Amino acid sequence: MKPVISIKLAVVALSALSLSACVSLLPESTPSSVYRLSSPEARTWTGEDWTVIEVVAPQAPRGLAGDEIAIQMADGRIAYMAAARWIAPTPRIMQTLIVDTFNGSESHLAPTLPEDGVRAAYELRLDLREFEAVYDRGDTNAPLVRVRLATRLVASRGRRIVGSSVFVGEARASSNRMGAIVAAFDQAATQVSQDLADWTAEQTAR
Repeated sequence: MKPVISIKLAVVALSALSLSACVSLLPESTPSSVYRLSSPEARTWTGEDWTVIEVVAPQAPRGLAGDEIAIQMADGRIAYMAAARWIAPTPRIMQTLIVDTFNGSESHLAPTLPEDGVRAAYELRLDLREFEAVYDRGDTNAPLVRVRLATRLVASRGRRIVGSSVFVGEARASSNRMGAIVAAFDQAATQVSQDLADWTAEQTAR
């Protein structure tokens, strides 16, 4: 049975930690579908007792730095979904989700972007290590989406590292179809961004 989704092979054999070497072997084509991650509802801000956090766009290996939807085949090969894209480069959509998660949480944190020009008390330095659908049960079965994000919280005063951590989110797609896989990406990424927001609130409250 053929898979119900189309893919573009990237590399014949590649470990999960070598995504920076990914190269598509097929010519580019105009995507037929563009996907985005969902965001929590923003809260209403009141008062002035906020701790400003600057959320820097995550660093990512070249294979995860674009807007292609990455997958890892059962034999370790890295590929991309054909005729499907994220609405923006992967680091950017994760940055947006993290900011939206902070905005939707009941904490004392107010997120900002570097281009906002706002003086922040802390900076979040992020490294996106994984953001792919893993076909760990064979190429025709529903994949496991895995998101892994390394974080360093830096205090602007003194440029000292307040804390560091790694957050991992996983979600099994309900089927081997594009909509189900994107929903699993959404679930895993939301788990990571919420865990990050909770951790940051704890670190800055000390």
